[in-house]
Amino acid sequence: MRFHHSLFSLLLCLLLPLQAIADPAFYRIEKGSEQHWLLGSIHAGKPSLYPLPDPIERAWQQSRTLVMEVDMTHISQAQWQEMGAITRLVDGKTLKDHLPLDLYRRTLIAAGQNGLTETMLAPLRPWFAAITLTQAALERTGYSGEYGVDQHFAKRANEGGKPIVGLETLLEQLGYLASVGDNQTLMLESTLDELPELEKGFGEVMSAWQNGDQATLINLLKEEMAPPKLQAWLEQTLLAERNRNWVKKWPTLPNESFIVVGALHLYGDQGLLALLEQQGWRITALTEPKAQTTH
Repeated sequence: MRFHHSLFSLLLCLLLPLQAIADPAFYRIEKGSEQHWLLGSIHAGKPSLYPLPDPIERAWQQSRTLVMEVDMTHISQAQWQEMGAITRLVDGKTLKDHLPLDLYRRTLIAAGQNGLTETMLAPLRPWFAAITLTQAALERTGYSGEYGVDQHFAKRANEGGKPIVGLETLLEQLGYLASVGDNQTLMLESTLDELPELEKGFGEVMSAWQNGDQATLINLLKEEMAPPKLQAWLEQTLLAERNRNWVKKWPTLPNESFIVVGALHLYGDQGLLALLEQQGWRITALTEPKAQTTH
């Protein structure tokens, strides 16, 4: 089966790590007296990912605040309860009732292959079942969210007493994912198509991230994906809309913030680098990526 860079190919390029880091792209963002650092994240990893390159470590030591997509270290009980309402079925039915029989059977097969049971998936909305399957498959490759770049710095911030700021709340992030709406069955089907090639298919994406190869990451983002409805949702909602909302919050960030967001949020016409440059921020690359672009 030909591997497509479809929905979860791009989503998971934010998740899947490498065994070693060369020079991932890392930037200083400046305007007037304001200065921040910006790093594209991968959300799972192994201990061999660390230490990160010297420019990143030096900036971390200088920074005063950690800024993340979501501050997962301070989630209230009320937010966890609301998360259940977003991710779980509330109509008295189960996942089986919301899927065509053939798709449900495929889902159960994939669940069994990745250490999940029918009982675990039964109460989940189809879009969250897709994410749950993907995360389970990722864990079976030997990687852990504990060693993702964002969690690595969250742990260090907590240990060192450095404040953490979230660009959005957990519920806002889940709301974006849930906005797949009527296409969530398509999302689950696409996920099942991807899972057998999960580890193999990310070789070139991970190589591009490792080398800070912006041009390749942009090309991967713009490549034709299947199905088109999910492509549009990914580009317009999960990336572009969130990027625009984050840039609006930029003036409120504490000076000398160390900002860690998913790598694909940085690039393209609606990426953070382009949007920040339009707002008058000066962007300087602090590492030496393989294919560096002048901003």
